Amino acid sequence: MAVEKAFAINAEPPKIWDALTREINLAEEDVYEVEESIINEYLALRVKFQDGIEAHISYRLIPRDDHTEVVATMHPEGLRYAVFQMITFGRSDINYEMGLVVGLANLKAAVEGNGEPLLEDAPAD
Repeated sequence: MAVEKAFAINAEPPKIWDALTREINLAEEDVYEVEESIINEYLALRVKFQDGIEAHISYRLIPRDDHTEVVATMHPEGLRYAVFQMITFGRSDINYEMGLVVGLANLKAAVEGNGEPLLEDAPAD
């Protein structure tokens, strides 16, 4: 099941792209793999979470008149994810939704100037 969240960020795509890729480059190399990259437009990653679940995460940067819309989509997958889905009756996606919200909120804070994370990282079960 796909989880998707979008934020309006008051900046041009190149500034958002720089902040996004800077954060990703700080992560350990065995945690993610870049699957596709179109500079200032689209970034697709394969990510390994601590609990053994893998996911495809993509970011689309869509220029608007007075801001850039950043859309993050996550597709968790694998047997462990399927088991969590069954045990929680599909409610485990709430953690993934919160993870996307926290990530986008922190990206927005970094790009729009205060540089301080707005939220702490949400745990992903």
